[in-house]
Amino acid sequence: MPAIATLSINDGQASPAAHSFAPVSTDGTRAKWADRSPSIPAGFKLLSIEMAEPSGNRTVHKVTFGFTDPVVASVDGADTVVRYNSAKVELNINPDSTLQNRKDILAYVANCLDHASVKSAVENLEPFY
Repeated sequence: MPAIATLSINDGQASPAAHSFAPVSTDGTRAKWADRSPSIPAGFKLLSIEMAEPSGNRTVHKVTFGFTDPVVASVDGADTVVRYNSAKVELNINPDSTLQNRKDILAYVANCLDHASVKSAVENLEPFY
């Protein structure tokens, strides 16, 4: 089990800059981090990872990643969140999966998000045809 610690994650700038996401909280099921560099708390970039074991009708382990990226701008002289972008990725892992199965699904997701066509679809808001 990894201990919660600061995570360094690069942004998407032409010259990527590393952002430090410091631990906010953890309860053994859900962990939260924040990039506290924006000028106001409402502008903090947030990352969360939640782990849920199979229970009830759910027969898989569910791992959910959430990311919120507020955009802060000066409005009438005060820093204000004017919009935000967010993402949610959910992995459903069968208890019978092998370590290699779990490595593969994580690699597929990471590599898919890094694929040129997927990047174009997101960056340019271009649907596939």
